[in-house]
Amino acid sequence: MDHPKKKLTVLDQITASDKVRRKIIDVASALYAKKGFTATSIQEISEKAGVALPVTYHYVKKKSEIMRMIMEDVLSMFQDNLTDQIKGIDDPLEKLGIAVVLYFRVVDQQKEKALLIYQKSNSLEKASKSRVMQLEVDVSNIFAEIIREGIEEGVFKEVDVDLMAYNIIMLAHMWILKGWHFRKRLTLDKYIDLQLTIIMDALKK
Repeated sequence: MDHPKKKLTVLDQITASDKVRRKIIDVASALYAKKGFTATSIQEISEKAGVALPVTYHYVKKKSEIMRMIMEDVLSMFQDNLTDQIKGIDDPLEKLGIAVVLYFRVVDQQKEKALLIYQKSNSLEKASKSRVMQLEVDVSNIFAEIIREGIEEGVFKEVDVDLMAYNIIMLAHMWILKGWHFRKRLTLDKYIDLQLTIIMDALKK
């Protein structure tokens, strides 16, 4: 017998904001993937997440803001893990390798959310669309900073840093956008290994 989910109160909202935010993001992502963006209401997201509607509206006034939260969530996951993993590492080659592998894995783990961003970002109103685009640039800047460091230290060739950083992002996204093709013959680990070789060959002196 199913038990109804406990509603989170306003006090919960204050004391467990990360938990509330996570519930909203995860439920919204699942509903968008299953029913579509237009057919999903904030009220339904609230009910499925077990979050009181006034609390949900504290975080999002309209559905487009949830898309921004999804993008922020993916970026935050990548940034937080990367900070931990490259702590104390000085070699740009090693740093870039760690960053590439981590980003590819985060994109794979969050593939439903990443696909939603691709499918729906063009339908967002201007402010939310601009925010989603800026968050993607923030990811690019993480790779760009490591690449610039490698060039300054003489480890990497002189390249168009912005273009190279975006190449890395698109190679990661290709795994989810064209997975119907690549998963027929490659595991995620093999795909990452092959793409990392291409990236490093393009950069190393």
